[in-house]
Order: sequence, then structure tokens, then C-alpha cells
Amino acid sequence: MTQTGVVTKLLDKGLAQVAVERVTACHHCSGCGECVYGKQIYVEAQNKIYAKPGERVVLESATKTIMQVTLLIYMLPLALLFIGYAVGALMHVDQQTCVITSAVGFAIGAMIAVELGKRFKKIDYTITAYKR
Repeated sequence: MTQTGVVTKLLDKGLAQVAVERVTACHHCSGCGECVYGKQIYVEAQNKIYAKPGERVVLESATKTIMQVTLLIYMLPLALLFIGYAVGALMHVDQQTCVITSAVGFAIGAMIAVELGKRFKKIDYTITAYKR
């Protein structure tokens, strides 16, 4: 995955803080200024080209890792929703109980997804080039 950003400050150990515009979350949104999320996020990146504050740069990250984590976080609650319903159906209970077991499955999946999201929140970015 490739993104463009601006180096805001240099950090220790060859890292730089880079301001990246939140494109995926804001691309189709017209509520600028009303959102609780900022339009920019700040990430730490390996500064292999020794970029300085104020310079526009190109950031790269492993697309495969991002896609795997995203798939896991979104699909796990959904899968447990269906599994919860199936468990209720296999127990030969009424429809209302099946809906409750599916909601419990979804809630468990959501809690697991939140915990996994915290663990995998760190994405490794590398500054690869200057953006003109």
C-alpha cells in the first residue's frame, strides 16, 4: 500500500513522524469539521531517505498484512453471528433464542476483534521516496 504524507518531525532510531491524509475514511464524506476523527493521522515511519520536516514523501506498507488484519477484524464477528444462530438451531430452540445466541456470538466476535485490533494496530511504514 502506498500513501503520500508530509514529514512533521524527526524521531529517534531513524524514524520520522509523518502526517498522512485519511483518504479511505474521508474520501466520500462531506462532513468536514463535524467528524470526531481528524482528517490527518500521524504515523511513525522508517526514514531510509533521511527526509526532513516539511518534505512531502511516499510511504509504503505491507498490503498483505493490512488486508489480513482487516479481513480478520471484519469477518470474525460476522462468522460468529452465523455460528451462534446455527448453535441455537441445532439445539432445537425457538426463533427468539436463536436470535439471542447469534447476538451473543456477534458480541463475542466483536470483543475478540477489538483485542486483535489493538495488538495488530502497529503497521510498519517506510519512507521510500520524495513526492514532488
